[in-house]
Amino acid sequence: MGSPHRQHVSSLVPSNPRILTAVLLAVAVVNSATLGYDSSVMNGLLILPSYTEYFHLTDATIGLNNAAVWIGEIIATPIMQIIPDRYGRKKAILIATGITIVGIILQASAQSIAMFVVGRMIIGAGACLSNVSAPPLLGELLPPRSRSFMLGLFFSCFYVGSLLSAVINYGSQNIQSTWSWRLPSLLQLLPSVVAAIFLPFIPESPRWLIVHGEEAHAQEVLAIMNGDEDLDKAAVAAQEIRLVIANEETAYPRNAWREILSGPANRRRLLLLVVFGAMINTLGNFIVSFYLSKILDQAGIQETYKQTQINIILSCWSFAIAILGSFMLDIMGRRLQTLVGLSGMIITLYMIGGLIKHYGESTDTSGIYGTLAVIFLFQGFYAFSITPMTSLYPTEICQYKLRTAGTAIFRLLDSGCGLMASFAMSFAMSDLG
Repeated sequence: MGSPHRQHVSSLVPSNPRILTAVLLAVAVVNSATLGYDSSVMNGLLILPSYTEYFHLTDATIGLNNAAVWIGEIIATPIMQIIPDRYGRKKAILIATGITIVGIILQASAQSIAMFVVGRMIIGAGACLSNVSAPPLLGELLPPRSRSFMLGLFFSCFYVGSLLSAVINYGSQNIQSTWSWRLPSLLQLLPSVVAAIFLPFIPESPRWLIVHGEEAHAQEVLAIMNGDEDLDKAAVAAQEIRLVIANEETAYPRNAWREILSGPANRRRLLLLVVFGAMINTLGNFIVSFYLSKILDQAGIQETYKQTQINIILSCWSFAIAILGSFMLDIMGRRLQTLVGLSGMIITLYMIGGLIKHYGESTDTSGIYGTLAVIFLFQGFYAFSITPMTSLYPTEICQYKLRTAGTAIFRLLDSGCGLMASFAMSFAMSDLG
């Protein structure tokens, strides 16, 4: 039965699997870019005197502004598993986009610290929901041969948003009004709007459809993903998925939050999610991601235009290395690649500390730019190993029933450590000298 008339899947969804994979890649790029833009926009704003002077920022309020997005993610964690599992991955991404847009408008129009912080918290909730929903959707649609690269690339595209933000901050630094920081805040809408535009062109997860009794719809999706729209072959694939899900239900009959605590295998998954989630923001990368301006000040690079230029170049470098890391996941393996990255970060972080201590207050240009080179090396090791693993690993180690719950736990630990680092590093960077 070839090329049947579509009864469930939108005609906007491409029939060619290569084109559909490209659209899924675009969805990965824009969803991850939203997260990257949010992280980099704060880095860029802290460089701008118009922002720091408008809010009369202190170490405490700088920490609060950076921490607000993590507070929003933590508050939203209880519903992170419910929305994508009950309403579907696509609707969850759309809901996340709407939440994020509301937060961006509040942040860009902020008249006080309180208004800015509330906007940041709402952005955090939307970003967290998007990050819990998009990777499972990609993992459940993509064929195994391209799944690890695409999921690795998902969070690697964090740097697309980071680069976009850095360029916009560089261009807006000479605006002689509060629009020098309001404009970069407002243009954070771009990735969110593009994400919503792409949604009609992708199908829903076939696994989610089968779980919710929409098998005919799931078969159409599987037929399209196979490239020939043969429903007979798709019915066989749907039956295999149905058997896997049925076996999971038999083995894990209780609520996902209870099941993830039951049995040695699930407890080991939980341990991996907790440890890896805690690692994401405690490896030293938080300094470069959120306090680049302060670390450049301490390294002896204090001009605003130089700092914004470095921010752009660092984003380009990190993005290129993250793509390389995504390609290498299936060649080196997850464990070895992570260990290589961790070893490199440990060595370069100690080197950064020593170089700043020795050259930070000197006029030795070679020493200052040598320090900058090691900062680039440190960020390269992080982008090569941890960045592509961030979206791949939580999705990969959890079976369907536990996938969104496991990802939510991972994000909770990530957000909790991010919240801690936001407050601690604001004071630490001022007091270290």
